[in-house]
Amino acid sequence: MSFRRLVKRALILDEDDEDDVVYSFKVLLPNSTSVPLTVTNPGPEMPMETFVNLVKEEYDKARKSCLLMTKRRRVDWNLGGKFHLESDSEKMEGMVRFAAFKPNSLHIIRLDDGSGVTSTMYEVSVTILKHIHLLLMLVCEGSLLVLQNLWDLTPDTDLLKELPENYSFETALADLIDNSLQAVWSCSPGERRLISVDVSADRISVFDTGRGMDSSEENAIVKWGKIGGSLHRSEKTFAIGGKPPYLKPFFGMFGYGGPYACMFLGRRTLVSSKTKESKKVFTLQFEKEALIGNHSVSGKHWKTSGGMRDPTEEENKLSPHGSFTKVEIFESEFDMSKIYQLQCRLKDIYFPYIQCDELSKTGRTERPVEFQVSGEDLAEIAGGEVAITNLNSKGEEFSFQIRFSLASEKRKGKPQQANARLKFVYFPIVQGKESIEKILEGLQEEGCKVSESFETFGRVSIRRLGRLLPEVRWDSIPFMQRGNRASTLQKSCRRVKCFIDLDAGFSPTPSKTDLASQNPFSVALRNFGSKQTDKDKDTDVKMVIHREGKPVTQLEQNYQDWVMKMHDAHDEEATSGEDEAILVLESLDKKALGILRDAVRVHKVVTRNGKLWKRGQNIKLLKGACGGVHNGNIYATIDYFLIEGFEDEAGGDTRILCRWFFFFFHLPSSEYLLGSSVSYSFNFRPIDCPKKEGCKLSCIDGSWRLELQKSLTLPITIIDSGKCLHADADEWTRKLERQQEKAPSKIDLLDERDCRELNIDGALPVSVRVGRAPPQQIVAVIRPASFTSVTPSKKLEQKHVVSMEGKEMVMVVKLVDPNTKPNAKVATKSVCSQRVFPTSCKGIGGLYIFSLGSKFPNLFKRAGTYNFSFSIGDSIRCNKTVVVKPSSKAAKWKLDDSLDPLPCNVRVGSCIGPLRIACFDEYENQIQFTSVPSLEVELKANAGFDLKIDDFETNLIDGGSTLMIKEMLVETDALDKIGPSYDATLEIRAQDKPLSVSIACKVNPGPLKRVEVNNPQAFENLLPGSTVENLILEMFDGFNNHIAEGTSVLINTEGYCIEDWMGVNRKVDGSGCIDLSGILKVTEGYGKHVSFSVVSDCKEIFRKESQIEERELRLVTERPESCTAGSNLTSLIFKVTDSDGSLDTSIHHDEKTRCIHTLSVESDSSSVESGIRYAFVHGSCKIPSLSLPETEGIFSVKVFHSRYPELHVNLEILITPAPTSERDDVGCSTPYSRMTSTPQSGMASATPFPRVGLERTPCSQFGVLAIRSPSLDGSCPSGVMDIPQYTKSLKQELSTYEAQQEEIDERIKCLEGEQEQAEQELITLQASLDSICAALPECLSTRESMMKHIEEEHQDTAASVFCSLTKKVPPPRSLFLSIKGGVFGIVALLGSVASTSLSRILSAYLGKEKMLALVCKSSAYRASYAEYLRLQDEAARLGRSITNPPQVICLNAYTPWRSGLVENDPQRRLDMVNPSLRNGGPIPGFKGYAVNMIELAVRDLDIGTNGHGLRETLFYGLFGDLQVYETGKDLEAALPYIKDGVDAVSLDGVISNRDGFLFSGCCVPDVHFPVTVPENHEKTLVKMEIKRDKKRKREEELVEERGLLRKIEKKMKKATKKYERFSAMADSQDRINKC
Repeated sequence: MSFRRLVKRALILDEDDEDDVVYSFKVLLPNSTSVPLTVTNPGPEMPMETFVNLVKEEYDKARKSCLLMTKRRRVDWNLGGKFHLESDSEKMEGMVRFAAFKPNSLHIIRLDDGSGVTSTMYEVSVTILKHIHLLLMLVCEGSLLVLQNLWDLTPDTDLLKELPENYSFETALADLIDNSLQAVWSCSPGERRLISVDVSADRISVFDTGRGMDSSEENAIVKWGKIGGSLHRSEKTFAIGGKPPYLKPFFGMFGYGGPYACMFLGRRTLVSSKTKESKKVFTLQFEKEALIGNHSVSGKHWKTSGGMRDPTEEENKLSPHGSFTKVEIFESEFDMSKIYQLQCRLKDIYFPYIQCDELSKTGRTERPVEFQVSGEDLAEIAGGEVAITNLNSKGEEFSFQIRFSLASEKRKGKPQQANARLKFVYFPIVQGKESIEKILEGLQEEGCKVSESFETFGRVSIRRLGRLLPEVRWDSIPFMQRGNRASTLQKSCRRVKCFIDLDAGFSPTPSKTDLASQNPFSVALRNFGSKQTDKDKDTDVKMVIHREGKPVTQLEQNYQDWVMKMHDAHDEEATSGEDEAILVLESLDKKALGILRDAVRVHKVVTRNGKLWKRGQNIKLLKGACGGVHNGNIYATIDYFLIEGFEDEAGGDTRILCRWFFFFFHLPSSEYLLGSSVSYSFNFRPIDCPKKEGCKLSCIDGSWRLELQKSLTLPITIIDSGKCLHADADEWTRKLERQQEKAPSKIDLLDERDCRELNIDGALPVSVRVGRAPPQQIVAVIRPASFTSVTPSKKLEQKHVVSMEGKEMVMVVKLVDPNTKPNAKVATKSVCSQRVFPTSCKGIGGLYIFSLGSKFPNLFKRAGTYNFSFSIGDSIRCNKTVVVKPSSKAAKWKLDDSLDPLPCNVRVGSCIGPLRIACFDEYENQIQFTSVPSLEVELKANAGFDLKIDDFETNLIDGGSTLMIKEMLVETDALDKIGPSYDATLEIRAQDKPLSVSIACKVNPGPLKRVEVNNPQAFENLLPGSTVENLILEMFDGFNNHIAEGTSVLINTEGYCIEDWMGVNRKVDGSGCIDLSGILKVTEGYGKHVSFSVVSDCKEIFRKESQIEERELRLVTERPESCTAGSNLTSLIFKVTDSDGSLDTSIHHDEKTRCIHTLSVESDSSSVESGIRYAFVHGSCKIPSLSLPETEGIFSVKVFHSRYPELHVNLEILITPAPTSERDDVGCSTPYSRMTSTPQSGMASATPFPRVGLERTPCSQFGVLAIRSPSLDGSCPSGVMDIPQYTKSLKQELSTYEAQQEEIDERIKCLEGEQEQAEQELITLQASLDSICAALPECLSTRESMMKHIEEEHQDTAASVFCSLTKKVPPPRSLFLSIKGGVFGIVALLGSVASTSLSRILSAYLGKEKMLALVCKSSAYRASYAEYLRLQDEAARLGRSITNPPQVICLNAYTPWRSGLVENDPQRRLDMVNPSLRNGGPIPGFKGYAVNMIELAVRDLDIGTNGHGLRETLFYGLFGDLQVYETGKDLEAALPYIKDGVDAVSLDGVISNRDGFLFSGCCVPDVHFPVTVPENHEKTLVKMEIKRDKKRKREEELVEERGLLRKIEKKMKKATKKYERFSAMADSQDRINKC
């Protein structure tokens, strides 16, 4: 009991126990059977009884599962203690000692029951040998001991599903040879590689000198016989890659090649094998029936016999190194008469292993393996397809390699790879016979079954690892298919065979006779060279084409070149002319003739394939003879035969020129015949083409010429193919008659009765109402020429229906517009189309069934006439008409927008329309109005705008199809509610029906009729130089609506000026106003009358006149009646008073605020210095001293305000003679005798000395005297100034000059800072407009700023006068605009451009004179001298003088552009053709034509003459075809493509004209075209103009200040000299006085 518990415990697995100790036994039983036994953790010993019970349990299980064991005698298990064990001659009784056995190893033991019957049959299972090498020493004295059921060959059940199909004797034998080849390939260098195959009628033996097999686990012989137990399967990966031809025979794929081949070839098999290490030969034998019968009930065990023996003497001789394997198959069946064919076939399969030229570096033929079949060395066998093929190839080979790889996201692991080498060999035609035909004949002579012909010959041969896949007989691969049918290239490509070598990356079929069809690499190889479809693009297979590792380019072209090279070098056509050849060398249309060479020989008679063919002979081409002949037989007449090249040249093709018979066929184009792209066309020929229309051969001046005319060219190979036959006269005649009867004549549509008979729902109606569904199908047929009116029952007979297989019929449906206006061209539009091929129905062929209802269910939803056109080609046509009538029920109204553009615009006070409304049914078909409907018309918009229109007229036109509404008067004062867009909707409704139409429209305000001033008090108390503040003008139309935003008005001013860049041309803002606050400045003087007016459409709408406040200049100081000549008037005080006599203290001079109020003095006397200005101080001005002339008489002087000369005082003083001067003691007259009284300030004013003491105020341009108010009434009591006093005054004057110099320096610094700031701000603003003025910011000007520039900087020109008149004088008073056909603009101001670079180059191209030229409509103005005088008068009135004769351009003097305008272009650009390269492509860098790059203002688009606008006349006359390019390099490169006489310019400043190049890149024209600025940049541009003006003013002020500084410095220098001289005199006088 203790031992049983021990056994049970040993059989229970516990995860917590230590590693189990396992003993494995193979127990041989007394009845010659065996069972396996495994004991786990048994302990040191086990009772024999317990051990026997364990064996008994395993035995009972085995009997239930194995039928063979049930046939053996039963074992008596009741013998008790008689059982004992024997192992390795050790006998155990009573107890089993496990110490005698090694754990985890297999032990074979014999169980003896003591009966005296010894087991002589042993079975040893090798399948569970894991750790030991069991060597059965059962051979006695060299005899073979055979043990039944020794080897277990049970396969995996899944492998049984992979057994090959379509096995043959050759493939089965090749499977055995594959095993032998792989075995001998592992032999060491120097060891013999031999495969010997012996075949007899009933026995097959395959012997190889490979490494052999024994009973070890890793090299067990049982694996050879067990399906799926192959030793070679794992070595497949070693055969991927390497160099072609990939001779690595690791063919093992599935592991059943050996046993399955043996069972296929014979009934019994004996496998004998020996390794170099073993001394015995192990054998395995099995019988086909016994093996199949010896399996368990459940089909899980296959067992067979085996044993061991000593090697024979012959075996040792064949394998000197001591290892081999021999497979002997008994009871086989083989026809020994075919032994030679078998030898040839095996040589073909293993040819590279038998002899190979690619393994040796020296080019010698190597013999990798020694192959013998029935004692014959296969290397000595001359037959076989490979050998015969090699004998017939010519020329060099063409080869390359392809590396395949397979990797995707769906696939895991390493990417799969495969390699292939494609080698192409050319088999030429020799003396008219194809080499491929010779190969087939050679195989036929050897007794091989040949079922192929030249056409079906397999042109692809594949070897995998050097082994031929015999069932791969592809006609070709897509890569080999070059050229088109019957072309030279295509014909030559048919003489190429491709030999493909593959590595182990490709998978074969189980029988290893073909490639696995679903393998991606196989699919990629099979389709190599085909056009890639979308499905192919999704594949994971990638291909890299190379040649010995280097990439290959232009592969297809190289292949074609190689084929044609082989053709030219080796092909020998056998066509021979029976007559003398005519050599044609000139005027050959090679494309039409289908030839490639420059010379042809023309024959009338030739011999081909033993038959005579001659000119004029009728021939019959069978279906499929060549391209275009695939629908039936074709008949033709031979004209000539062409043989390419000279007689001594090889490779020339022969062609047949013939006239076709049979009028309907596919005609391949000449490109097709030459091998280019296929091009089919349907052609209709007369039944018999006349001879004169056929090929023409003529001799002109000794040279032969060949004209194809209507003949066609065919390859001579159609004769070789047997598809070109002679046609006798009777057959020809019968064909003509039969063809005439069957010739297609017309297209007919089956009626409803015929369609019903065919169970087809359809027949085309004649007339239907709109909305009716079209028939589901309509059927068209082709009627023969013999078809006439027949009874309805016979119309469907086949003889009345021509069946034209492959001929497509086209149906086109077009709709004729029923609403075409009278006298207008009938409008048609395509509705649908369909193409169908003929089909059959109920046994009737040739039916063209078109689907209508299913494909075009809405076909008859539009009313009108439907034209159905049916056609085949260009000759057979049929037309049918269906009239679809519209519905009578109105469903909606629509505006007829073909005549009335939308949206409509209307001005208040005017009428909308006329509008045309059409009525439509529910299918959108226009129908007629039954009567004039009663209407309600309203204008609606947001913000409660609702205007009912009662005044309108209605009537029906166009026969009642259109309702016209006109004279819809719009009057309202509520447009401000919908401004500034003024969008509204015009609703027209029927009063009695739910029909209406809505039209988007704009109701714009009317023209300007009234102007209101918001602040009338703004014009009161006007002063010179002041600006009118808070002045807003409200603009109203005649209905009290504010006028539209953007409306241009002209502000004419007299005594005013507008101080902003827009000037007098103003635009109304979004509120309908013009804001002049702070910019309307008074320019006239005191007491003057001023006015300004608003002008619109040349009419003065508003005028406001005002008067400036009056002021008077008075002399306050008492004026003397007379004065002495040469004396001075001192302390003259003047005051400015208003009309009430009050002092106007606002007249005050202040330099800092730029408020200039000074007093000037003018006189004819030279004693008065007119350049001196005297400053006003709070309304008063003091002249310190006024020098009087030294001559007697009346002295007149005018004292006036420097800016307002109307404030003046005229003084007249009587000058009396001066007294005689006194002389001093030394006899010199003193300089003090004529001194006059001086002001209290102490400033000297004596006549003999220069007038000094004039205190200059800072920044004064003219020596302005500053009068100190405390000294106005002061006077000098003595009236005499001596030298010390004068010296003191000079010192004071010098101090004053120094102070003035310091102030001017400070002011210059301030002005320089302001100038720099303005310049920086200008740069910043220019940067924001970088896209417009990046290149030339100096050219960035608006129209207004350019007008101002011309007016100020070119005052001596007529253009300046025009600008002044345009700004200051209303148009009715202008000289130019008042004349019919007069001047209306300047060239520079009539257009704008998009960039500064374009402005610069176009302005430079025209030049300054043309840019300033005046433009008028009529030449009557330019020719009149009187008008020129009037122009001068206008200039004089403006204070100008025209010194340069004006240049005037007249529009009607130019020849306008007449070749049309660009459609729908608001700028009305000219429709000019852009220049192009010779290939038709655009010229790089071309920007456009200059005339089209000028932008015209909207107001100028309508200016023109005789219907031609400014662009067609003025600018086309100025620029012509001038072309604009991006850069000078682009221009220079484009010169060859520019027409003669056409100029060109570039944006970087290059001008090319007839005189050559002119570079103007550094030139900025003074007058240039304005630049068009986008709306979002307008404000920036205004700021730029302001900053530019500010900068310019600061520059002018700096010039003035620096000039004044120079004057001060000059005066200081002069005063310093005086001071030094008088100081010396004063010092001298002091010394005299002291003396």
